[in-house]
Amino acid sequence: MRESFPRTRTVIVVRFLVAAAITLTALIGGSSLARPAVLILGSIAAALTVVYLLWHAAGGRPHLLLLVQCTVDVVFITLLAYFSGGLGSPFKLLYFLPVIVVAGRLGLRPGLAVAGGAVAGHVVLVLTGPPSWSHLMESGAVAEIAILLISLVLVALLEGHLARKAGESEDQLTVTRSELDTAELRIADILDGISSGLVLIDTSGSVAYLNRAGETILGIPGADSKGTDYRLVFADVPAFCERISAALDAGRPEARVEFFIKRRGGGSTPVGLSTSILRSGQGEDRGVIAIFQDLTRARQVEERLRHDDRLSALGEFAAGVAHEIRNPLYAIKGSIDLLKETIKPKGDEAKLIELVSRETDRLNTLLQDVLQYGRMESGERESVRLDALVGEVAELARQHPAMAPTTDLVVEATDQVEGVVNAEQIRRALLNLTINALEAIEGEGRVRLSLVPQAAFAARGLAGASGCGVALIVEDTGYGIPVDSKDEVFQPFKTTKKGGTGLGLAIVDKTVRAHGGRIAVVSEPGKGSRFIMYLPV
Repeated sequence: MRESFPRTRTVIVVRFLVAAAITLTALIGGSSLARPAVLILGSIAAALTVVYLLWHAAGGRPHLLLLVQCTVDVVFITLLAYFSGGLGSPFKLLYFLPVIVVAGRLGLRPGLAVAGGAVAGHVVLVLTGPPSWSHLMESGAVAEIAILLISLVLVALLEGHLARKAGESEDQLTVTRSELDTAELRIADILDGISSGLVLIDTSGSVAYLNRAGETILGIPGADSKGTDYRLVFADVPAFCERISAALDAGRPEARVEFFIKRRGGGSTPVGLSTSILRSGQGEDRGVIAIFQDLTRARQVEERLRHDDRLSALGEFAAGVAHEIRNPLYAIKGSIDLLKETIKPKGDEAKLIELVSRETDRLNTLLQDVLQYGRMESGERESVRLDALVGEVAELARQHPAMAPTTDLVVEATDQVEGVVNAEQIRRALLNLTINALEAIEGEGRVRLSLVPQAAFAARGLAGASGCGVALIVEDTGYGIPVDSKDEVFQPFKTTKKGGTGLGLAIVDKTVRAHGGRIAVVSEPGKGSRFIMYLPV
């Protein structure tokens, strides 16, 4: 049985009150009471309360404490009855109290034992009375003993049965409550685990639930909003309130709508919201469920796709124009070279012809970049040792005119990593970044080429990219990228380098994305830049 039915401390307090009532009865009772004896017994019973409380406070076993109390109480009741009229004492009714308490608290068997003790006490009262058997029969004492025995046993049986049923009901209630709590936790975990915001509004307009994603999107603590009218909770989001109000009033779902949420720190977040009606099994409206999402990422993806479409169209157009220009350009270049060999120009004429030849070469380089950007595809791929490829790029860079004697070119590619890539395209992209890094250094400086496997991303402070298992890094100590140009470095025809075409980094970006990777840049003006190519392997 449970400590909570009834509580041991409660029993101790109640028996103290009963002892006090007995003492008061002795003070105002009639001549049939042996007043001094009853007063002493009542006082002793009340004093024992202190002993029981100390026992309970010391951590004594509550069941044993209760059994001892009730056993002692049977003895006290017998003595009270003896000193207050014997078989005619009104205190005999108190025998039922310990039986009820023990049977209800400890069960049927202890209750029957205490009932037997009460009957034994009653027999003692009989035996201490007139000794004549005939007198006992005439006075009905035997019948009284039998009735008391039957009554106490019935009380013990009934109370024990009720206590058992109550215990079973309490156990079942505990199990049901535990299962309900578990189910609520599972539902809460599921709702808190989804990336969309979810809020439940009951029919009175109070917020019944707001999941974790909803708190983040709206910037509202769920614990503070629960039980509060939604018009107060979402006062800063009028469009949100309008859709919920419309769903509550109309009793039907509302179509998806998009709006912006203004942030307290500035800026706004695009949000998509749709509502549904929550109904009971009987079809009664229970409230409104609002599901909403932060559309920032989706808008960025859409913008990126539109941007890519524009660049693709621009690239195809530029490639077509470049193709048409290359033929006459070849003719101009050939004619200039022929004139140079034929007429042997001197002075200003030689300078002019050399200028035309040099600018023709530069224009041809630009056209090659345009054609490469406009017609770039992932091409044939093969398994390549990327660490070896990094070493090859470093050797090529050391032979480039941009490699100054005061520049230190360092290679960190000790891990052997294989990747299925177009080796020529990745080599060209990495070389492009390396040459840019060399050209960005004024005076003494350092350029580092690194290969970092995914397992070392965290140690190197790399964010990584979905599906990418390796990072190729080119970093320098050059002049860096201006803050206002950082977001445009991969845009075609955008360049901060004197004499640059503005297509080098655009080609690198397109190459990496064609391989399913991502390129990132970290730069600080005056301190250098760091380009990171994340690639799948």
